Amino acid sequence: MADLHEFKKLYQAPLPAIIALLVVFGWQGVGHWVMYMMEHSWFKDQVFLASFVIGLVGAIMVWIGRNKGESPATLLGFAGGSLIWLAWIEFSFVYVADDLGVQPVRWGAKDTLPEYRVMLSSIGVLFASLLFFFYNRDTRCNAFMWLHRNLHLKPGDRSSVQQRNIASITAMETIYVTWFCYLYLLILYNPAFFGTDHWFTFASCAFFAVWAIYLGQRLWWFQRVAPAVRYAIPTGIIAYNVVEILEKWGKIDEIWVQPQKYAVEIGVAVAALILVIVLAIVSPARRIVERPEAGSHARS
Repeated sequence: MADLHEFKKLYQAPLPAIIALLVVFGWQGVGHWVMYMMEHSWFKDQVFLASFVIGLVGAIMVWIGRNKGESPATLLGFAGGSLIWLAWIEFSFVYVADDLGVQPVRWGAKDTLPEYRVMLSSIGVLFASLLFFFYNRDTRCNAFMWLHRNLHLKPGDRSSVQQRNIASITAMETIYVTWFCYLYLLILYNPAFFGTDHWFTFASCAFFAVWAIYLGQRLWWFQRVAPAVRYAIPTGIIAYNVVEILEKWGKIDEIWVQPQKYAVEIGVAVAALILVIVLAIVSPARRIVERPEAGSHARS
């Protein structure tokens, strides 16, 4: 037991932030690989049935997390929300694109797949449904709270943390941040709006990099993994936007959809992601503070 306590004392800043950021950022790439493998290898003949089952697993994870403590609820919410996005949401766009016969289009150095062209149609649903969270008195979203302050809006007194469904909130944060960033990038890439070589795309890439660094330095001082993971969701996804744009420019290769060529790199990334998830699971629920032994002041 003493050894376990000594091990958990290592979870001091910046370790919780590093673990959280690696979990969120690492999943962005690995999630692309999982989706590719589902379509082209694992379930290519039953991919929509498989996606329904995987999304259901994600929904069950969020349900299980509703009555858990902060740490397991956060991890279950992030995992469940990620599976719901990948399986139910992304594959619903794949189905519609297949049904309508939408073709890929060359925007930048790589094709934009049909499902992402269809995803652009969801922008109205995104902003309409975001109003629910914007009007919610219990929001802890820094962007929404900043808007509330500067627009002089007062949604009402917030509930205590103990009264909140952390798993559900984390899952929805994961889904909406991912959704918003996808649509933003798709608008950037679309030559009808800007295009990959437009100055605004370059400015957006620089903005995402600076924003991710700003969020990262704030995240750096978190002392517990659970709140660090929730803060790392926008931080990691915004940082990955820079990777996405660089891939679109052809500056780096997208390894996740080339498993035959990059099998070793993908294997290392998956193993690393599993490792940091384990480290997140065994993290202490509360900050561990070294306290002086009784009488130590008298002896000194």
